[in-house]
Amino acid sequence: MRESVVVKGDAMWASLHEVNKMSDKYQIDICNLDKKDVTALEGFGIPVHKGEGEKKEKGRYVTAKTKLLPKVMDSAKNPWPSGTVVGNGSTVKCSISPYTWQYQKKSGISASLNAVMVVDFKPFTGNDDLDIEDGFILGDTDFVDDDDDDEDDL
Repeated sequence: MRESVVVKGDAMWASLHEVNKMSDKYQIDICNLDKKDVTALEGFGIPVHKGEGEKKEKGRYVTAKTKLLPKVMDSAKNPWPSGTVVGNGSTVKCSISPYTWQYQKKSGISASLNAVMVVDFKPFTGNDDLDIEDGFILGDTDFVDDDDDDEDDL
């Protein structure tokens, strides 16, 4: 059985029910880790990043990934609904195991994501910096589906 560590931090870029298109894995950035968690991760040889520049708000963080669907739950260990995205800033506890990898002439140790517990939920809001404007509003008129490839219209 692999050894694991539980760390607590702020979730960012959580892809827990759908694979991340860039990595082709489920993943989460666990940010603003405290000193104890950083020490535990580094004790396993897992590199912990320091947020700088545009990533300054991440503080000390680790990106944990897995090819398998991770177990995601609330603080009472109830299963997390697959349609509910864990938004940036949610507080999470994550079980992580180290794994070794080799790719071409490089090798290292990374964080494998086992499970995620959402302790304080912040809903995903997206990037909506648009103001309301006068114009078309759904429901003002009958909306007609002009989909030409719908065979039911024949």
